[in-house]
Amino acid sequence: MRFLLPIVMLLLSACSNLPVAIKEAPSPDWQLSQVATQAEQHKGDSIRWGGQVVKVENDDNGSTIHVVQFPLNSFGRPDSDGVSQGRFLIHSDSFIDPYIYKAGTLITVAGIVKNKETVTIDKKSMSLPVVTATQLYRWSKNDYSRDPYWRGHPYYYDPFAYGPYYGPGLRPSWRYYDGYYW
Repeated sequence: MRFLLPIVMLLLSACSNLPVAIKEAPSPDWQLSQVATQAEQHKGDSIRWGGQVVKVENDDNGSTIHVVQFPLNSFGRPDSDGVSQGRFLIHSDSFIDPYIYKAGTLITVAGIVKNKETVTIDKKSMSLPVVTATQLYRWSKNDYSRDPYWRGHPYYYDPFAYGPYYGPGLRPSWRYYDGYYW
């Protein structure tokens, strides 16, 4: 029984490295679709949004991150398989390294709605909400929530795959799916 305590403590602290602003949504939890149409009315409101980085622009005034929004799961991690509500911009006074926050990186931002800015995407002009970042969190690719075992994927881990439980030629085939060999 004594050996269970460290395991329980480890499991309870699994998400404790996340900042509180990323783990917990502000109240009220404004969604991008609500703010995008009326950004002037939501100026100064706290938000928590996430998505996938499109690009990072740096200049003398700071950095701007272009993000495609995706819905957040219960940990505050963007679900890139979800339906996007559009795009938004994150402004930071500090330098954001485009190598670390390269295109395709999943991020979650907690911040304040600043204003709207018109940007050109391909040949179309769009007016996007701008968020001043108070907390920015970059998600790792090895995050367990992307593991197919936790997502109920059909190629889940088989604990009997290496034992004598399968006869000759009956072992499961290994497949590469979603970044994992199964």
